[in-house]
Amino acid sequence: MKKFLALFLTLTLLAGLTACKGREAIAEAQAVHVVTAPTDDATFVYEPEDPTQVLPGGQTIALVTGPGGTDSGEDAMLWQGVQTFANTYHYTAVSQTAAGSTADDAEAALRAAAESGAKLVVCRGEVMGQALYRIQENYPDVHYLLFDDEPHNDDYSAYKTANLVHCVLFQEEQAGYLAGYAAVTEGYTALGFVGTREVPGIVRYATGFLQGAEAAAEQQGERVSLQTWFADTDTVNDAITQRMIDWYNNGTTLIMVSGGDLYTGVANAVNQTGAKAITTDCDRTDQGDRILASAVKCYNAAVQRELYTFFVQGTWDAQSAGQTEKTGFTNGEVALQAGSQWRLDNFSQESYRKLYEKLRTSALRVDTYSDLDTLPDTPNVTLTRLR
Repeated sequence: MKKFLALFLTLTLLAGLTACKGREAIAEAQAVHVVTAPTDDATFVYEPEDPTQVLPGGQTIALVTGPGGTDSGEDAMLWQGVQTFANTYHYTAVSQTAAGSTADDAEAALRAAAESGAKLVVCRGEVMGQALYRIQENYPDVHYLLFDDEPHNDDYSAYKTANLVHCVLFQEEQAGYLAGYAAVTEGYTALGFVGTREVPGIVRYATGFLQGAEAAAEQQGERVSLQTWFADTDTVNDAITQRMIDWYNNGTTLIMVSGGDLYTGVANAVNQTGAKAITTDCDRTDQGDRILASAVKCYNAAVQRELYTFFVQGTWDAQSAGQTEKTGFTNGEVALQAGSQWRLDNFSQESYRKLYEKLRTSALRVDTYSDLDTLPDTPNVTLTRLR
């Protein structure tokens, strides 16, 4: 009997130790997958699920950009991600700049990158999507990673994604939600939204902004107004800037601006009126203290993750080849950036982290709308569409 009890106690102790080790292993595995609310995409460094995985290295990754190159904006963040990945895993990063803004210019730059010996070519935007549609099957040893679009013909009547291509679309409505919630929590209840064109990506920012404003207004018992306008151009001019100034002078306290060169216009408008603005796509708070925050797509984080996924196998896997992926809260690849020093007072970084976690785990929901014809009921936000 004593031997039995001793054996039983030994087995119980071993089982307990095994369970502890099991729990520790699970905790370690889970720790890898923790997504925290991002506040600075520029500082991100990808940590893989299996840090012992050795990538072969030695191959070339090419980033193809528009004529603006890699000095600023979205392409600057992509370039930072490509360089960070290349330096970490011993690849070569090169960039190719298109000579102009047309699809022909983009095609020439993509062909130059493909013919340079790059294993993977990264690019972004509608013009690149148009050019990639033409050449995506011309170089059988070259793969492509396209952000913010899918390969399409010149008049957008046909779309086709070859198996050599993987596309990534950000969920702009999620970034917009963060901005709307922050704006109202911060005390801004007379809001505006100005976009370049009434196209799905810009509209998703606007409708996310609306949903976030509604959620914060309901929580705080506020009544909020939101007016929207689409300028139908990517280029800012005096008339657009003046319209924003007029909005501010007539009571609008914060405008969210999305697309093209409109950011320059709103920076001028807030400097003249003393009002505040929120921008989109990448961090633009360096344009002045009155740019309260930026609702961003985390290009640096996303491209590092995609590059790691690709080079583990040296090709796109079955889930990625010829497919389009939508990324956002789940991967921590949309964010609210409020300057190098957080510029929001009522909406603290801790409040931001708590909201992000609720959204990431679907405790709160953001719906997707690609037009303004059918929208959610927003009893606390009065929406006015201006032409």
